[in-house]
Amino acid sequence: MRDCGEQSLSEMEVFTSNKPKDSQMPFEISPSNGGSSELSPSVILLVDDDPDVRLLTRTFLEHEGYSVFSSGDAERAAQIFRSVPQIDLLVTDVYMPGRSGLELARELKAIRNEVPVLLISGGVLEDGLEEEGWSFLAKPFRLPELLGTVHRILAPVEARRWREAKQGVAVDGLLARHHE
Repeated sequence: MRDCGEQSLSEMEVFTSNKPKDSQMPFEISPSNGGSSELSPSVILLVDDDPDVRLLTRTFLEHEGYSVFSSGDAERAAQIFRSVPQIDLLVTDVYMPGRSGLELARELKAIRNEVPVLLISGGVLEDGLEEEGWSFLAKPFRLPELLGTVHRILAPVEARRWREAKQGVAVDGLLARHHE
């Protein structure tokens, strides 16, 4: 669906990994876990212009239980970010056609400063990433390296979500007892 030349999220653009993948699709989302767990999986926005790297990384992260939105360009990734209320981690290639991953990360941090950033690249990066509080993983990376880095970055986010869920359950229990 298009409106004034801008793309919007539509069901036609969203597909799960069990449907055929069309390289013309603007972005992909992993299937949601329909399980009964109290906590929803962490949500990752993956941006890489290389479709092979994007597919392999997405598949691996999904296998590890993460929910993944993916895009091949910074423009579409920014649209996804603005449309999805919960993105727990931005994983972006640095060097892409059009806007770079660094530009994308700065834009998205201006919208939601708390979102962590993991930059991935096969090239040399400018200094100052640590000052920004961003993480970096050099390509080519091994999948266990990626997973370890993602776990390290998301551990505080997931711990906070777990504490909030536990407090919510405790509050719900107190309210239920009070009304008995």
